[in-house]
Amino acid sequence: MTLEWLLARPERGLFALMAAQAIFWTLAPALSHTAPPLDVVEMYAWGREWVVATFKHPNLPGLVLEPLRLLAGQAGWTAYLVSQIFIALTFWAVFMLGRELMDAPRALAGALLLTGVYFFSWVTPEFNHNVAQMPLWALVMLTLWRGTMRGQLIDWLLLGVFAGLSLWAKYSSAVLLVVAAAWILWDAQARKRMLTPGPWLALIAFALVAAPQALWLIAHDFGPFAYAARRASGGEWYAPIEFLLTLALDHLPMLILLACAGWFGKPAPDAPPQPEQRAVRFLLLLGFGPAVLTALGALISGASLRASWGAPMVVLSGLIVVALLSNKFSGTRLKRLAIGAGVLIVVVSGLYYGHMRYGVVLTGKPLRGNWPQAEISRQLEGAWIEATNAPLRIVAGDIWTAGLVGLNARNPPSVLINGDYARAPWVTPEEVQRHGALIVWSGGEPEGLPEFREGLETRELRVRSPYARAANAQDIRIYYAILPPQSEPTQ
Repeated sequence: MTLEWLLARPERGLFALMAAQAIFWTLAPALSHTAPPLDVVEMYAWGREWVVATFKHPNLPGLVLEPLRLLAGQAGWTAYLVSQIFIALTFWAVFMLGRELMDAPRALAGALLLTGVYFFSWVTPEFNHNVAQMPLWALVMLTLWRGTMRGQLIDWLLLGVFAGLSLWAKYSSAVLLVVAAAWILWDAQARKRMLTPGPWLALIAFALVAAPQALWLIAHDFGPFAYAARRASGGEWYAPIEFLLTLALDHLPMLILLACAGWFGKPAPDAPPQPEQRAVRFLLLLGFGPAVLTALGALISGASLRASWGAPMVVLSGLIVVALLSNKFSGTRLKRLAIGAGVLIVVVSGLYYGHMRYGVVLTGKPLRGNWPQAEISRQLEGAWIEATNAPLRIVAGDIWTAGLVGLNARNPPSVLINGDYARAPWVTPEEVQRHGALIVWSGGEPEGLPEFREGLETRELRVRSPYARAANAQDIRIYYAILPPQSEPTQ
């Protein structure tokens, strides 16, 4: 198998890209982490409760992870693999869209260029709502284009389904749906489709898929929106500019890829024709529209913005570059780009592995991923059993520390987040009274937890990262208290 053979059919190159991404970026965290990333721990805590949504977000990531945890019998590597499957699906959807907007070789180039975007590399081991959105956004864009171009009912049906699922991933996906609606109203050919059954079928499918989320929000007084408003409050006037500039800086490795591939050189003599202007307008509107609309919303409301929220907004970056620089495209440059993308995947995933595996060896300061999750769980569960002789059903505390306890158990305990029943409605005061609770925290104690554990003895657990070697390596300090059950039968 040679590179020429892979690129002779761009579909082969695409699947090679998907496989390389999945293999290297699954192995890098699986071989270096001794505890999953924070968001993964949180997704597992939500997923085991099988809820539609939580006080923060809809629960699609948790509902994806929990069945796989049950099948595999453990957490950790399954989350890393799932995350890369979502990234690989994004590559596939981007390729399929690019093939329809331009042609297969340029579509492959657009997918390869995404390996040079920050959100497709370093942060992908942390499966969360941002990663979950990425393929769904790309699929919405793909089916929107197909629906307006071909007018087939299946395309419109899938558009509605993917649009609805995008809200299961994160409510902020609504910004994409606003831009998609703007395209339908703006583009003349798309407007004509409004007179056909397709768009209305999409609307019905969207309503059916999104209905559980809408009903949950109504029943819970739109709590996640209040949470988002609190989290985004107090933004500086320059927050929108900073957000857009950060998104641009996240593409610096892409510029290196383009330079190494010779894309900034002279136009290629055998370059393909420029894509149709309608295709370019579609890419620009769907590619830049959500980020610009988000920035404008923050400017008007004074909200702060987090760069990570832009992860799904960059899925068209590669296709936009290829479309605007089609006169530079050639088979030779595609080959160089494929080599560069492969090198980037191997090198950056290797750096990630080294950072997680050897960083604590050099500094003595453990990252969260260096925490010995298995040992922490074993010692805390052991302390609980010794004190109560009862099964551990509830752990109260900050989501990170509490979420680590029993993570790989067949029936892990429910997490009472910060000891707050409003944040964890799957736990009731009656259940705490009946089953008791292990109360844990590390670092600063969450607000509300002192009252929850009032009158209980505080104990300390000290552990070290299994990778720590320095004489001055820092201990990981975990504090805990035991609220014994009142009517739990002994084992």
